[in-house]
Amino acid sequence: MDEIIELLQYWKSYSDKGLGSNLGRFGLWLNEQKNQAKNTEVPNEFQVSPNIKIGFLLGHIMAFGEIWTKLAFRDLPIQHFHDFGTLRFIEAQINPTKKEIAEDSFMEQSSCFEALKRMTKNGLIKDETDKHDKRVKRVKITQKGKKILEKATHQSMVLSDLLVGDLTEDEKLQLITLLEKLGSFHIDLYTNTSKEKVIDSFKL
Repeated sequence: MDEIIELLQYWKSYSDKGLGSNLGRFGLWLNEQKNQAKNTEVPNEFQVSPNIKIGFLLGHIMAFGEIWTKLAFRDLPIQHFHDFGTLRFIEAQINPTKKEIAEDSFMEQSSCFEALKRMTKNGLIKDETDKHDKRVKRVKITQKGKKILEKATHQSMVLSDLLVGDLTEDEKLQLITLLEKLGSFHIDLYTNTSKEKVIDSFKL
């Protein structure tokens, strides 16, 4: 039945074009249409929504980012960009609390504290008691930590050249605009929405 309906639809299209009613010519026209459709048909594996394509591509880029970051930091006592960002935050904020560091890192608090523990063990940071409230522990970057941060900053700049690949200057500017917009969306979502709500809203 489906084939008959499809055939009638082709016949209507043929007639609407004013090509006459000769069945022989219709057969030739129909064969030509089928061949064109076959040549332009997109394989099923590529017939996906833009969201899926973007999600896959972003995941792919993040995976390579992890690989190149580990390569760039291979001689440093830090493991990834989270460590680098944490050290920069500690230096910039001048002795923040562990809670403040965790909130800035967008990491699970337990994961952040584990990273701080590891960097303390490596001599990059150390705990200090707050001068005004002895119950509060603050984190200070050490001289060793400052030297490592300086090296990591240089490596991150080199890494940035690798991450943008062969994009043109115009493409880089376009990408910055899109990434800033996407970043703002996720920061707002992370800051103002519970994880339960995110799971429910996006069917995770």
